[in-house]
Amino acid sequence: MALEIGCIFPPTVDTPEHLALAERLGYAYGAVFDSPTLFADPWLTLGRAAERTSRIRLGVCCITPYLRHVVATASALATLDALAPGRIDLVIGAGFTGQHMLGRGPGRWADVEAYAGALRGLLADEEVEWDGAVLGLRYSPRTGLNVPCQIPIWIAAHGPKGVGVAERVGDVIMTDPSHGLGARSSVLPVFVNIFCTVLEEGEELSAERVRDAAGPYAAFQLHLAGEGVVSHLPEWADYRREIEAIDPRRRHLETHRMHLIDVTERERPLITPELITQATHTGTAAHVRGRLEELEADGVSGVLYGPQGGDLPRELEAFARAAGLSGTR
Repeated sequence: MALEIGCIFPPTVDTPEHLALAERLGYAYGAVFDSPTLFADPWLTLGRAAERTSRIRLGVCCITPYLRHVVATASALATLDALAPGRIDLVIGAGFTGQHMLGRGPGRWADVEAYAGALRGLLADEEVEWDGAVLGLRYSPRTGLNVPCQIPIWIAAHGPKGVGVAERVGDVIMTDPSHGLGARSSVLPVFVNIFCTVLEEGEELSAERVRDAAGPYAAFQLHLAGEGVVSHLPEWADYRREIEAIDPRRRHLETHRMHLIDVTERERPLITPELITQATHTGTAAHVRGRLEELEADGVSGVLYGPQGGDLPRELEAFARAAGLSGTR
C-alpha cells in the first residue's frame, strides 16, 4: 500500500509519549489539534515530542487566522523546526471548535488565504504587510532559530472554496471523508482524517471498549448540527432535543465539551452500534484495511488516523497492524 499513514491527537500531557510510540510503530506523521479551550497547548506538546522522536513528521491541525497572531505562529514554527529540522507541518483552516468555543462561526476563506500567504512570507525571511504594519522575523544567531525554513502549509478544505485557497497558497489538502470527497485537486496531494477502532476477534459494537474508543468521533457527528453523516438517525433527533434545551448563550460550551476526546453523560446513551457504524469506520482489521485501500483507489495520498478512548497505545498498535506498518511486522 502506497498510502501514507499518520495519526492525530487531541493534545494532552501524555501525547508526546504517544507520538514517540507512533514513530516506533511506523506512522509517518503525527499531528495535534489546536483548540485551547479544550486541549493542552499544541506547540508545547510538539516541542516535547520533538525531543522524543527523530523521524516522524510533527504538525498542528489546524489553526485559524483568529486565535494566533501570524508572527506568534511563525515563531512557534521556527522554534519547532530548530528542534526537529525538516519534520514540521502546519494545517490552516476556517475553524470548527477553535471558532465555535469562542462563540463564533467559521472564519472567512479570504482570511485563511491572507494568513497562509503572510506566514509563508515570514518563514521565507521576507517582510510582509499585516494589519497595516510591515512585519519580519529578525532572529539573532544566539536564538538557535533559522529563517528561511521550509515548512509545508496544508489547508483544511472540504469544498471548492477551500480547495481554491489550497491550490493558491498551500502544499497539501486536509479533509474529512464524512464531508464527502469533494475536496479533490489535480494539483495537490489530499490527506483525510479517519476515525475508528479495530475490533478484536468476535468483538461486538456494543462492547464497552468499542463504545469508549469509537464514542468520541461518533459524538462529534452529533455536534455537526444536522450536517453530519448521522443526521438521519434517531440518535441525532434525541441529541437535538437535549442540546436545544440549553440556553443559546451557553450552548456552544456544552455541545463541544468533550470534543474528540470523550463523551458527555448526555451523549453516552446515544453511542449505539448504529451510530458507531454510521459515524466511524470501525470494524475488523480486514474491514479497516479495505477502507484504506478504497481511499487509495479514490486518489487519496495519505490518512491521519485519530485513536480515541482510554487506551491509545492499543488503538495505535491495532490500526498500525491493520495498515501493515513497518513497526508491527
